[in-house]
Amino acid sequence: MVNSVVNNSFTGQAGVSGDTLHMLPLCGLDDITTELSWVCDFGEGRENLFHQFHWLRKMKLISILGPRAAVVTVLVMVVQMSSGKVRLVDNGYEGVIIAINPDIPENKYMLQRLETFLTATSAALFQATRNQLFFREFHIVIPEEWEPRQVYENALDVELDRAQFIIDRSNPAYGHAPYVKQYAQCGSPGLYIHLTPGYLMDDAVVRKWGKPEKTLVHEWAHLRWGIFDEYPIDAQDDAFYRYAGVWQPTRCSMEVEGSILNEFTNRPCYFDFITGKPEKNCRFLPRMAANKAASSIMFMQYLESITEFCDDPSTAPKHVRHNYLAPNRQNRLCHYKSAWQVMRKHKDFLKIKKPLPGDTDTTPRFRYIQAHPRKRVLVLDTSGSMTGASLNVLKQAASNYILSCIETGSKLGIVQFNTNASALSQLVEVNNEKDRFSLIDALPRQAMGKTSIGSGLAKAVEVLTKTGDAPGGSIVLITDGKENEGPYLKDLRPALMKQGIVVHALAYGQKAEQTIAELSHETGGKTFFYSRRANSTALIDGLAATVATENSVISRPGVPHSILTDAGTLTKSVPLHGKFYMDSTLGQETSLTFSFSSHIEVKVQAPAPSLEVYSEEQHKSMFRYTASNMLKVVIPGIAAPGQWTYHVTTNSTKTHVTLNIQSKPSKKGRDVLQVNSWIPEQGEIWFNPKQKFGIYAEVVVGKAPVLGAKVTASIERPQSVPVDLLLHDNGVGFDIIKGDGVYAASIIAKDLMGNGRYNIKVHATAVDGRTEVITASTGRASRALDVEESGQLRSVQTRPLEKFQRVASAGEFRLRGFPPATASRGSQVTAARNVSSPDVTGDEMPPSRITDLHVTSFDLDNFTAALVWTAVGDDMERGTASHYKILISTDFTKLLTEDSDSAAETKGSDRALYVLPQKQVLEGALTSPREAGQVETFVLWLSPKVISLTAELLDNSNVTIFLGVQAVDSAGNAGPVSNIVSLSRAEEVAVPRAPVRSATIPLETYLMVVMPAAFILLLLLLVFIALLVHRARKIKSKNIDQKSDWLSVNMAHMNYMFEGEYRKRSAEDLDTWSKSSK
Repeated sequence: MVNSVVNNSFTGQAGVSGDTLHMLPLCGLDDITTELSWVCDFGEGRENLFHQFHWLRKMKLISILGPRAAVVTVLVMVVQMSSGKVRLVDNGYEGVIIAINPDIPENKYMLQRLETFLTATSAALFQATRNQLFFREFHIVIPEEWEPRQVYENALDVELDRAQFIIDRSNPAYGHAPYVKQYAQCGSPGLYIHLTPGYLMDDAVVRKWGKPEKTLVHEWAHLRWGIFDEYPIDAQDDAFYRYAGVWQPTRCSMEVEGSILNEFTNRPCYFDFITGKPEKNCRFLPRMAANKAASSIMFMQYLESITEFCDDPSTAPKHVRHNYLAPNRQNRLCHYKSAWQVMRKHKDFLKIKKPLPGDTDTTPRFRYIQAHPRKRVLVLDTSGSMTGASLNVLKQAASNYILSCIETGSKLGIVQFNTNASALSQLVEVNNEKDRFSLIDALPRQAMGKTSIGSGLAKAVEVLTKTGDAPGGSIVLITDGKENEGPYLKDLRPALMKQGIVVHALAYGQKAEQTIAELSHETGGKTFFYSRRANSTALIDGLAATVATENSVISRPGVPHSILTDAGTLTKSVPLHGKFYMDSTLGQETSLTFSFSSHIEVKVQAPAPSLEVYSEEQHKSMFRYTASNMLKVVIPGIAAPGQWTYHVTTNSTKTHVTLNIQSKPSKKGRDVLQVNSWIPEQGEIWFNPKQKFGIYAEVVVGKAPVLGAKVTASIERPQSVPVDLLLHDNGVGFDIIKGDGVYAASIIAKDLMGNGRYNIKVHATAVDGRTEVITASTGRASRALDVEESGQLRSVQTRPLEKFQRVASAGEFRLRGFPPATASRGSQVTAARNVSSPDVTGDEMPPSRITDLHVTSFDLDNFTAALVWTAVGDDMERGTASHYKILISTDFTKLLTEDSDSAAETKGSDRALYVLPQKQVLEGALTSPREAGQVETFVLWLSPKVISLTAELLDNSNVTIFLGVQAVDSAGNAGPVSNIVSLSRAEEVAVPRAPVRSATIPLETYLMVVMPAAFILLLLLLVFIALLVHRARKIKSKNIDQKSDWLSVNMAHMNYMFEGEYRKRSAEDLDTWSKSSK
């Protein structure tokens, strides 16, 4: 029986030592839907537990709860509160959170299957990590909408927002395939593992990816350790590559046995006449049963023999050696390192002293916790520095938060602090507008005294726990100064961590306390920054983001979405007007909330065909004012999709206006278009002229990626005007995967303007004729390989997307060490000094690394090779590079380790690394790169008269040439060498291939090479036609499978092991898997 539910209350409980906990016999439930069936003895911990039990009896709670519920209460009371972060304790992962979408119907069978899958996954992980890691504890978050049960504990807010696994409806881009949303560089964690009810409950679906335990280990490796797939998944990843005279299937390890056949005919593959590659439908079909390979789980995890990750390509045992030549995502993004080479550098493995015994019990415990309505406390700074206009701005922002951001059914309290703290409102359940306006009326009216942030937090904890509600909750802290009165932040940290309370912090100006960001990070919150500038919307964006952050992984229908925020100044003669787009996924409870310094009049016009104009005079019930100069205009019913307009006027000389437009999903259960944004480096950063880090935004409908959107990040800076950056989903720079709905841009030295806080706001809009959403696909995901796929990339189906708008706050970061004296910067850092480095001058930011270089054709008869890649910029992904270097060598490692400046250009050189001169380029100009994001196509002339390596290739079929590309900027900064591609002579290829279209060829070359080659090609073509006729007459009497003629290449003997008959794998699956997997 799987240890379930209550067992997990023991983990880390207060009042009982950790050693005692491990000695306690495990308690379980026979069925999570039935009464508790206690089968445990509390052992040495019983005195503490019985003390709590008798305390409950003394307080007369047992008669109310019953003895069994009372024991559950004891266990809940002594639980150490979760931080929401996965903990690695004595080789076991604890606190792994699994969240379920509220739209998923309650299903006991799904939960039982989930426990079974994860128990097996723990054992598989233990084996795959060589007895080093396993899962000890899972927290399964039951939706609030499911029926409460006695065994469900109350979930903390931090547990709801940090799920490592989500169970949700299928993503149209990936179907029922388990996958991980990966966005960052090699070795960085992903966002979450997505499982569907269909995957958990349907055996036919599960079997598509093999045993679930190995599939989930595959996904955990993506999520936790940041390693990538080792099968061809991206457009540039070929299913086969040339090496040592043969076509090798892309695989890891090289020990994986199989056949290479046409997937539709099950016959040997032909070669493409133009590219020289195996035909389009050629696939590597592995031997399903008794395959000798043991790795890699990141390749074909569904093979029965596969149980390990690939390791070092030269020193590891042969059966787990990494294939660094295979064109796959792991090699491209992890610089040809094996999975184990990446994993060993992760903190999980650095923390482990030695493996555990092989007979270690890896059975995990399962703790069930149920979501509940959110409860929050606004903690507002009313110290002396907040007097005057600052207090009014604070009240308006808080009013907007109460009116438009918090969801119906949640609870909110209000605390103010200065020298001391006081509760302005205890927790109020927000069910209607009356509740919202009563909270607004409780906002502070004056500011005075010192700054004791700790007092405010202590009072907020008191408010959150006073009503006897479940532990946890969130605090939204707004402060403008440094704390100068105790208690201090550090004094409150233990209580906040113990209670499992999340703290979101908004810094009101540059002078706000620095340590609030550290506290937010430790408790699972986010930080934001408001610059006090008149045109900044950062305060309302940040407050809205504290709610939106809680909706980023699992969407909840009651949470509003921000469509537009804006700020401006108007006068009698200069009105304020604008437009916004409403899309069909939103429309319920749409509101425009205005804050103003002097009275305003507002008109709102609906889109065609109605074009109805809403004004206060004609629609008084829609216009609702507050005492703090706030106006909320509520659109009745469901707001129509299309372009809306607003028009604001005033009779005052001048007034400042801030606008926030929000709306809720138009229909319950509908997938909503939303934008989530973040910066992984949120915190303190030291300036460096080579500094670069990423800003990310995910644009999705439900979970389906949105492609072709315009996404812009606006950065508020300490000593300058904001700067706008365009984010891209093109696979360049910090965007590692093209077309996955995650847009990225780099923040570099030239974007930074002084020490202090920086705030980032993201805008996303549709582009006419370009923006679309994925509706079906089997590729482009960080996920396990389908048994039926063999790694081929299938087409992505999309549909056009209507006009939309969204805004989101990515948060803030803080910069230190900025040069105190910098010359005219403009768009360039002209002088920079790092605290530990000498002064530097000029541009030090190189272009990005090219990661999608691939060979589209290779014609050894004409010595031509066609290369394609996506252009990178002058600075990372921005602008245009100065020139390219195309590097060539027969030594793979030279391209990775040797300085390209030392590369030779002449045939006579004995250097092992060559750089190709322009005269060897038939198509494309090395000195005229395209703008970043555009596709480059180069055709190379690899004449043996000029390049001795090509002569070696002609003389020896075992020779392989490797090529890489570097982009170089105008300052001479060279980007890293691209992913590496290979060229080799395949002796078995006897068919003529069409030459690559070339640019102008010198006359000498034309007479010596092209004319003879053309004559030979013409002759071969005539012979080829004659043989085709002959073959057509002969094929009826001779089975082509018994003997391959020169027109086909039976690739089943090419450099890899095979034996026996290979059938369609789907027919073999059930015969080769063990009974326990079904």
